Amino acid sequence: MVFLNLWTATKDTVKIAQEMHKIPCHNCQFFTNNYRLKCTVNPYIASTEAAIGCQDYQSNS
Repeated sequence: MVFLNLWTATKDTVKIAQEMHKIPCHNCQFFTNNYRLKCTVNPYIASTEAAIGCQDYQSNS
């Protein structure tokens, strides 16, 4: 039973981590890296799952 709980927790953690790595904010030119205003264009969705597929995303490079 303990093994099953550990396996489920590990699987859920990996799934969440994979989803979080899809958030493009840190590579966007509008990302400010300021905790008060993370994004100048979409401040309410910056660094959240809602930012995946952001229409205003523009790469730093």
